[in-house]
Amino acid sequence: MSTSNNIYSAPRTLMKRLIPALFVLIAVFMGGCDDTVNPFVEEDRFYTLFGYLDTATDEQYVRVIPLRQDFAGIDDTSIDATVTTLEVESGNTTVWQDSVITYSDGSVGHVFHAPFTPIPGWTYELRVTRSDGIQTAATTTIPLITDVELDDPTISIAAVFQKIRWSNVDSEPFRVEVWYRFLNFAPGQPFLNAVIPYGNADEKYGKFVQDDKWEVLVRLTTDKEDVTKELGVSDDAEPFLMSVGMRLTMTNDSWRPPDGVFDREVLVQPGTFSNVNKGFGFFGSVNQYTHEWTLDPFITSLIGYTYPN
Repeated sequence: MSTSNNIYSAPRTLMKRLIPALFVLIAVFMGGCDDTVNPFVEEDRFYTLFGYLDTATDEQYVRVIPLRQDFAGIDDTSIDATVTTLEVESGNTTVWQDSVITYSDGSVGHVFHAPFTPIPGWTYELRVTRSDGIQTAATTTIPLITDVELDDPTISIAAVFQKIRWSNVDSEPFRVEVWYRFLNFAPGQPFLNAVIPYGNADEKYGKFVQDDKWEVLVRLTTDKEDVTKELGVSDDAEPFLMSVGMRLTMTNDSWRPPDGVFDREVLVQPGTFSNVNKGFGFFGSVNQYTHEWTLDPFITSLIGYTYPN
């Protein structure tokens, strides 16, 4: 996948950031299995699932792996599985389509996909059904955030900053990003967007205030160095700033390990982290929240940009 500085490339860029975290869990799970024996014999588990629902895209994906007792003569291009999701609030059922993916090591995987955008706050039950009626299932509720509070910019001796608070947050965000939107230097071309990550998946940026509000300090002045690098212009350039925005990526509670600690000794136990019924693996969801605002000409000039007339 190619990268882009467009804020609407979120589905692809988020997949790049979340999939490695998901593969860590896969590696932990696989590391706990002894390949000299078949751990699934006489187990009441039938499929391994890996995937998540994403509100930032209109196409959803999940990998489905059948658990077999006999691996002889298996045709990896076919799978005895029908995948559906039940939208609990509406009662609507969506049928997913299979696609066969060949990976770089030559192995083959079945990645099911479906064209829909999940609704924040709603619950989805993923069902994988075998031809004999045997079923593996997992449920996820899309994270929900309601209100955003934006303070006026604060001018200090050395910098200008601005506080923003997101309400009804029950855990630290997976990722915080700020973007700066500019007029393109070439007339008639699309806007330019410099996206600045605030922290990363291991180092959250912000803090809880008033119990359930996540507050972030937007570094209007100090972000300029990263902005100019992102745009590929000189430090003394003063591009036309149109607006500032923030994107908060929230995962549902199924992503959170026991006691909030990624302990390999705990996670290596099959099923410890899994939220899959009659199976293994993980099925979660993410929601991305955005808020965009404009700055007045004085603040825009103070932080080193030009205000478009």
